Amino acid sequence: MKTFVFALLLATAAPVAAAEIPASTVKAGYCDKTLIGTPLRLPEFSAATQKRLDQDLEAARATLRIAPDRPESHFWVARRLSYLGRFCESVDVLTAAIAQFPQAYELRRYRARKLARSRQFESALADYREGLRLMEGKPDYFEPDGLPNRIGLTIGTYRGNMIYYHAQTSFAVGDYRTMLAGLQTAFDMTWPFAKNDMVPPIAYWKYLAHRKLGEHDKARAVINAVPDKIDLIENHAYHKATMVMNGRFPLAEAAKSKDPNIKFAAAMEYRFAGKEAEAKRLLREVVVENAQGHWPAEVELVSPDRRVPQAPPLPGTSNP
Repeated sequence: MKTFVFALLLATAAPVAAAEIPASTVKAGYCDKTLIGTPLRLPEFSAATQKRLDQDLEAARATLRIAPDRPESHFWVARRLSYLGRFCESVDVLTAAIAQFPQAYELRRYRARKLARSRQFESALADYREGLRLMEGKPDYFEPDGLPNRIGLTIGTYRGNMIYYHAQTSFAVGDYRTMLAGLQTAFDMTWPFAKNDMVPPIAYWKYLAHRKLGEHDKARAVINAVPDKIDLIENHAYHKATMVMNGRFPLAEAAKSKDPNIKFAAAMEYRFAGKEAEAKRLLREVVVENAQGHWPAEVELVSPDRRVPQAPPLPGTSNP
């Protein structure tokens, strides 16, 4: 049954065209359970953090009441909901906003991310494609950050993030060539001050794509190029995960990590080594331990051999 459910998600060989997904019909599907059927729950925060996140949401809702004619009023409500782990509610807010502001590429970017988090992968890919189409001929700029990093600077732009997350989401449907092309494009677009920070996540996902394609030498070259020490702003967990993949961090220790990216890296190393029982055990732990599951681990559990032909080039990019 689980395999059949996931097969429905992968029924088409390439991402559905955005025009085929009317804004009024998009709904987040996996709101209560993961792809493997385990229950989803809201994240647990400290009292102080919960209070701050709730206040941020109420402030965003107040702004929406005052200025409903601005796309950003809508996407901030959606983003504040997502910070609380309420991804399906976030999708609903953005879907209504897209019906009101069909030319606002920002809404497509944010809905795509929330759709991926609620396991609507094809719809997410279509939203990224439509968002990039809407951006054609327009200047790129940095996204506003609702959870500021240690230096208070946003490191991602709208176009760069849509290309990067489209590549990442392509992992869910087995479009590994699109992953590789998109990841490289996103890295090439990264501003110099943020370049170091993109090294670990780009290497992480490139490594997985090459391994899934059986290109093990290319995978090793990518992951071995990540330095042991690198000045980072945000992506410390991704960096440690790459150290797992290149053998510089003990696999047994990584398997005990509570960080999903690190533990997922360990699980995949066991899978690539042919230790399938251990891989499945860790993949399931990653899903169950995290309140909102972990979609990469879920797709690896329900459809480890997924593969589709490479999708057409993304709008406004040379590749993918």
